[in-house]
Amino acid sequence: MTVIAIKDLTKRYRNGTLANDGISLALEPGEIYGLLGPNGAGKTTLVRQVLGLLKPTSGSIALGEVDIVADPGHARRHIGFLPQGQFDMQAVHVDEFIETIGRLRGLSRADSRQRTEELIERLDLGQFRKTTIHAASGGVRRLTGFAAAVVARARLLVLDEPTNDIDPVRRQMLWGMIDELGREGSTVLLVTHNLAEAERVIDRLAIIDHGRILREGTPSSLRSLVTERLRVELTVGDGFSPHRALVKDSSPGAYLLDQDDLPAVSVWLSAERAAGTVVDFRIGPPTLDDIYTATVGDRELVAAK
Repeated sequence: MTVIAIKDLTKRYRNGTLANDGISLALEPGEIYGLLGPNGAGKTTLVRQVLGLLKPTSGSIALGEVDIVADPGHARRHIGFLPQGQFDMQAVHVDEFIETIGRLRGLSRADSRQRTEELIERLDLGQFRKTTIHAASGGVRRLTGFAAAVVARARLLVLDEPTNDIDPVRRQMLWGMIDELGREGSTVLLVTHNLAEAERVIDRLAIIDHGRILREGTPSSLRSLVTERLRVELTVGDGFSPHRALVKDSSPGAYLLDQDDLPAVSVWLSAERAAGTVVDFRIGPPTLDDIYTATVGDRELVAAK
């Protein structure tokens, strides 16, 4: 059974802003679904409607067989959520925060305490367990929020930028846990800008901009949209100037290259490395970052015409 089905969802604010424009999505059990888009694209508005915090102008949202537009409380009881912003209960300790959310989500005191201990150990939060949320670093707050989101099993998890402010070691640990949640049957709606890391756990993704879904599919199917290009990553030295065939990508040191230009660029790279202006390089297939940049860029070009 589909976990959540969104059909023709539209949200227009009183000031006339059209934040969501006919969005339709369906997430299946165990699926990790990425929601990608620039700031102001309509992601937050969509998430708030899924959580029952905002009523749509039109359209429907069903969590299983329950209409959560008509019963928004059902969404809040059955969806685990990691917000991007600040948490309430700033004065409580890390372990108290996780345990309290577990109790609010229906766990017994004993089960909530046990699950809290498991998550504190798994996320390497032991040294911070008696730190207040207010005093904790941004990374510790994100990990604590993630633990609170998953402390009780939920039909759907909504994770908004889950790895923001987290150090590289714990970030990889967190992505591993998200992947594990999907394999264990949890459905995850993942809002993220960290495409390079999220790529390995996402099953499907949608690129949203100006309130509409521009592209949707598996990473491999969307990658086919830019198969005529290659990604070139460079580490450069003094005096470097890019080849005319290289198109600057959004990531530092990254460029896109038409496959037809590969022979000429390969000769150029060898000469530049011999001269010391290119220290190292890597040529590979396009990433989700490239797909995202190409898709949103296409929308911006169309809008400008």
